[in-house]
Amino acid sequence: MPLLSAQLFDKMAPHLEKHGAEIVSKVQCVYAFELREKKGGSPTTYTIDLKNGNGAIKEGKIDGVKADATFVMLDADFIKLS
Repeated sequence: MPLLSAQLFDKMAPHLEKHGAEIVSKVQCVYAFELREKKGGSPTTYTIDLKNGNGAIKEGKIDGVKADATFVMLDADFIKLS
């Protein structure tokens, strides 16, 4: 079953296309989110690059980009946090 948070990451992508350079100039960090459907489940990682170019969002890791911070949590907790 896909994570509920996948929809949130999908909705972020168009904002980066339009405002990415402005956001990158202010944030200057790469964030990784390691999310699980339930405790002990297999993680799905999303990477948000707000440090390079116009930014990027990808399920998985972005080649050549190291996360400055990694958040590990359950999918439901990420939805509540968002």
